[in-house]
Amino acid sequence: MLLKITGLAAAGIMLAACQSDSYKINGVCDLVSNGDTIFITNDFASGKPFAHGIVKDGKFSVEGIIDSPTLCIAYSKSGANTTLFVEPGTVEVTISDNPSKSKVGGTPMNEKWQTIMDSTLVIGAEINRAGQLLYNSSHNISPEEKSAAASRIQNLQNQFSKFIKRYAEKNINNSFGMFMLIYYQDAFTPEDLLSLISRLPDELKKNEDIQNIYAEVKKKTEVGVGGLLPDFTMNDIDGNPVKLRDVISRHKLTLIDFWASWCGPCRAEMPHVVALYNEHKDRGFNVIGISLDEDKGKWTSAVKSLGMKWLQLSDLNGWHNQIAVAMGVNSIPHTVIVDKDGKILASGLRGERLRDFIISSLE
Repeated sequence: MLLKITGLAAAGIMLAACQSDSYKINGVCDLVSNGDTIFITNDFASGKPFAHGIVKDGKFSVEGIIDSPTLCIAYSKSGANTTLFVEPGTVEVTISDNPSKSKVGGTPMNEKWQTIMDSTLVIGAEINRAGQLLYNSSHNISPEEKSAAASRIQNLQNQFSKFIKRYAEKNINNSFGMFMLIYYQDAFTPEDLLSLISRLPDELKKNEDIQNIYAEVKKKTEVGVGGLLPDFTMNDIDGNPVKLRDVISRHKLTLIDFWASWCGPCRAEMPHVVALYNEHKDRGFNVIGISLDEDKGKWTSAVKSLGMKWLQLSDLNGWHNQIAVAMGVNSIPHTVIVDKDGKILASGLRGERLRDFIISSLE
């Protein structure tokens, strides 16, 4: 059984080892009937439970022994579910079909987790409102309103990333800080991840997920700022092979934009890129789009509808795109700025930071 939990990793995350101890989960769930079962799992792929409790009068209780604080899902076969940390102590949990009413607490990790979830819900709701305005075809809005909505989404995403970074820094000496790096790694720049991982206690650095993140980030920084962009040949939107460095050599500055038609944040960011391109294309600035699409029809349709007048390349292999893999791209939108020699000048810039960098570099 595959559990659909928005924003969760594909597998349970086991946190730093601590002394074995008992846990108890006191739960409230009025979405299921008496006699139904609430399952507890840390296997997000299969949903295989390691504990369960029977519901009586809308309540359930689960007890056991846990070696390490573990991010888990409490769920029923009816679909009711929530996330929580199973850790020593008494965990209090409320499962609701309204995300704002699902709560966890009672233990240190769960109190911190609820703080994160509260902020996620608030910022997520604001992003959804701006997205509805931007993408709902029934809303006939002006280009200025579209640009304002896209800026609003970008600002909210930046706000959330800053919140996550602050919370990780605050907890970098404990298991929750490590969890933040694992769970929200896409919210950090490669430089931030390397810095924060270096500040983890030695025992937490040995965590397998942390070691994997560290290896991936090191690989990414090898082709990072100051390095040389590897050369590639990839087909353009008409199926013609294009040598990437040949195109780059003809422009003072090139923005390589990793995106996909199915990526909402990419589409929200695109009006900024279009405006930047139109304003500075005659000053030696160019854009090359690298699409992580798999469906050519959706790719070409998005290019047209979003007004992307620059070169587009893709091998239609999705996340296995040759250039994206070589550059260590694991989230989009993602940008890389290079000079005419292929030297990488900046990475990961968006919105106003991207505009400021382009303008200052063209002066």
